[in-house]
Amino acid sequence: MDLAKLRHMSRAEIVHRLREQFQRAEDRLRLYTGRADVDPELDALIQRMGSLKRYFLEGPARRFYPSVTNRQAIVDLFEAHYPDWLDKAIQDAAQLCEHRVSLFADKNIPLESPINWHRDPITGYRWPRRFFADYNLVHKPAVDAKVIHELNRHQHLPRLAKAFFLTGIERYACEAIEQIETWIQQNPTRHGVNWHSSLEIAIRCHSWLWTIFLLLPSRSLDEEHLRIICQSLFTQIDHIYRYPSVYTSPNTHLIGESALLYIASVLFPDLPRARMWEEFGVRTLRDEMQKQVLSDGVYGELSTYYHCYATDFYLHVLMLAQRNHSRFPQWMWNQLSRMFDFVMHITRPDGSMPLIGDDDGGRVLAIAAENYGSYRDGLCSGAVLFTRPDLKNQAGGFCEDSLWLLGSDGWNDFNLLAAQPPAELSRAFYDAGYFIQRSGWGPEETHVTFDCGDLGIGSGGHGHADALSLTLFSGGRELLIDPGTCIYNAAPAWRRFFRSTAAHNAVVVDGNGQCEPADTFRWKTKAAGRANQLVLLPEIECVDGMVDLPNGCAHRRRLIYVRPEYWIVADEITGTGTHNFDFLYHFAPDVQMNILSDESRGDIDCSASIDDAVLQLQLYGSAAIRAEALCGQTDPIQGWASRSYGERRPCPVLKASARGSAPLAMLSFMIAGNQPVRSLRMKTNTNLAIAASVKDAEYDDLIVLAMQDGELHFMDYVMRGELFWLRTEEGRLRRLFALNARLFSRGGEMLFESSDVITYVQAYLWDNGIVLQRGDDEGKVYVRDLRDRQFQRF
Repeated sequence: MDLAKLRHMSRAEIVHRLREQFQRAEDRLRLYTGRADVDPELDALIQRMGSLKRYFLEGPARRFYPSVTNRQAIVDLFEAHYPDWLDKAIQDAAQLCEHRVSLFADKNIPLESPINWHRDPITGYRWPRRFFADYNLVHKPAVDAKVIHELNRHQHLPRLAKAFFLTGIERYACEAIEQIETWIQQNPTRHGVNWHSSLEIAIRCHSWLWTIFLLLPSRSLDEEHLRIICQSLFTQIDHIYRYPSVYTSPNTHLIGESALLYIASVLFPDLPRARMWEEFGVRTLRDEMQKQVLSDGVYGELSTYYHCYATDFYLHVLMLAQRNHSRFPQWMWNQLSRMFDFVMHITRPDGSMPLIGDDDGGRVLAIAAENYGSYRDGLCSGAVLFTRPDLKNQAGGFCEDSLWLLGSDGWNDFNLLAAQPPAELSRAFYDAGYFIQRSGWGPEETHVTFDCGDLGIGSGGHGHADALSLTLFSGGRELLIDPGTCIYNAAPAWRRFFRSTAAHNAVVVDGNGQCEPADTFRWKTKAAGRANQLVLLPEIECVDGMVDLPNGCAHRRRLIYVRPEYWIVADEITGTGTHNFDFLYHFAPDVQMNILSDESRGDIDCSASIDDAVLQLQLYGSAAIRAEALCGQTDPIQGWASRSYGERRPCPVLKASARGSAPLAMLSFMIAGNQPVRSLRMKTNTNLAIAASVKDAEYDDLIVLAMQDGELHFMDYVMRGELFWLRTEEGRLRRLFALNARLFSRGGEMLFESSDVITYVQAYLWDNGIVLQRGDDEGKVYVRDLRDRQFQRF
C-alpha cells in the first residue's frame, strides 16, 4: 500500500483496503493451488427443490420483472402493435448467431468461432491471463480495455434470448447458452481481465439474469445447463460482494454493483448469503443516492451520460422493489422523480441529449437500445411509474425497453395517460450549475444548454473542463455541440483533448484550459464554474456565470435569452497583463459554415447550416479579432467530434482570436432559424463598451455591454450599469432591461437613478406612462404618468 496515499485515508478506508489485500492473497492462493469452487448453498437449494428449473419458474421468475411471466401477452403486443420490433429482434438474433456483434460505433464485428472472450475483436489484441488484481488498465493499458469489457458485458445475450421468447425458435436459445458456457470455460474464477472490474461483472450478471428468465420456456435450458450457469453466476455475484468499489470507484461503479446485489437478493432469498447481498445493496443504494445525486436531482459527476446510468440503475431497483413489496424510503422515490426531471429538460426535441462530460457508450440493459444517446425509454418508464404526463410528452411514444420492464400492464397504463408538455420552457439546476432554455416543446424548437458547473463530485474523473460552455439545437438538428468523449485509455493525447476547455464552446487564455489534466480520470488543477445571478422574466432571461482561468484571469459569461427570437452572449475576461484570447465555437460535423470578418473592427459574422436548420452567430470584440475555421486538425488537435465512444469525426470550429490587455469583452448573438434577424455594431463614447443593434420584425433592439463602471453616452441615452437591453419601435423606447445598474436617462429625462447598484431593472414604456420593476430584495414596481415630468429615484 502506498504510504503517501495511506496518510490521506480514513481509518475505515485503511481497514477496508487491508481486508481486501488479505482476501486477494487468499483468492490468489486458491487460484494457483487449483482448489475447486464449490457452492454448498446452491447444492442444498437444488436438493431441497428437486429441480432448479422448477425453482426458477415458481420463485425467482415471479419476482422478476412482469414481462417474463406473461409471455403470450408480450408476443401479442409485438405482433399486433410493433411488428417492426419483432422483425428487428429476428434480424439481430440472426446476426448474433453468426457471431457478429456491435461494439460502440463499430457495427457487425465478426468474432471467432468458438468465441475467444479474451480477444479484442477490433484490434485483435489478446489479453493475457493472470490473477484479476494484477492488471493496470488505466495507467498501463496495452489497448483500450473498454472494448474487451463491453464485449464481456454480454449485453447482446438478452437480445438473443428475446428472439427465442418471441418466436420459440430453439436455435436462438442454444446459441445464448453456448456463448455463456464457453465464457465459463475460458474464465475460471478470478482469472483473467474479465474478473478485474466488479461493475463489469455486475452488468454481465444483469445480462445473464435477463437471458435466463427469457430462456426459461426453452427445452435447451435444461437442468444441467442451468446449474452450470447458476454456479458461475452466483460466484460472480459473490465476487462483487467481496470486492465492491467502495473506495476505488465510489461513483456509478458502486451504484451498479449494489443494484445488482440488491436485485440478486430479491430474486434468490432462499440462498442464506442473499441476506448479506441485500443488506449491503440496500444500505449502499440509499447512502450513495444521498452522496452522489445532488438535491436538484442531477447526478453529481456532472455527465449527462452517467446521469442516465445512475437513473437507470435506480429505476431497475425501485421497480423490482415495488413489485416485491420491498420498501425503500419515500425520499428515494422523490429523488428518482427529480432525476427524471433533468432527463426531461436536457432531452432535445429529437430525443437526443448533449454529451456533457464523459460517456462510455454502454447502458444498464441493452435488450433494445444499446446506449444513452437517447433515454426516452427511461422517460417512458418514469411516466408510468410516477403517472407523469410531462414525462410521457418527452418520451414521444412507448418504448420497447419499457415493455420489458413494465410488462403489458405498463403498456396499458402508458396509453391511458394523457401527454402534456411541461409547464416550464426554462429550467435551472442550481446545484449542478446547468441552465436549460428552449423556445418551445415542438420538434423544430430551439434548445440551449449553459454549463456553469464544476468538474463534479470526487476527483471529477468524468467531468470536462467545460465551465461556461454552450450547446444549441434547432430545426431538428444539433448545431453548436459538445464534442463528446472519444476514448478513455491507450490514447492519452485524444483523451486530453476531448476533456479540455479547447474542445468546448468556451474561452482559452494563452493556450491554457481551465484545468490541467493528470491521468485518465484525474486533474492536477481544478477550476470551478459558478452561477452568480439568474433573472427569469416572462420575455427575457439572464444567467450570469463565472470561472477562474490560469494566469490570474477570470471569465464571466452572461447568457441572455430574448424570448423567443435570439440569444445574447456577453463575455468578459478580467485580469492584468497582455494575453492571447481564443473564443471557440464547435459545430456539428455536417454543418456548412461560412465566415465573414472585419479583423480591425473586431467583427465576425458566422453562418452555420444543415439542411433547413440555420444558426447565425455574430461576434463583436472590444479588440481586433482574427477569425479562423478549423476542422480535423491533428497538430495541435482541434476540430473533432465524437458522437459515440471509440469514434471521432472532423467537425468545423470557429476560432476567434485576440491579443491584448485584460479586460477584454465580446458581445455575441446567436440567432436560430431562417428569421430575418440581423445584428450590427454601433458606436459608443468609450472603447470600454460594446454596443450593437438587432433588427427584429418591427422592433430595433439595442444592446450595450460596459467593461467598467461609469457613465456611458449612447445615441440620446445616458446609462450607468453593466449591461442594457433596449427595445425601440420607430425610434421610441418601448422596453428596457438593465443589469447591475445605477441610472438610465433618455433625451435628458431620467427614468431611474440609484446610489446603490440594482440587481436588475425592467421597464415598459408607452406614450404617456411607464412601469418600472426593481429586481432586488425590495422587488418594488413603480407606475408613473409621464406627463408629470417627474423621474423615479430609487
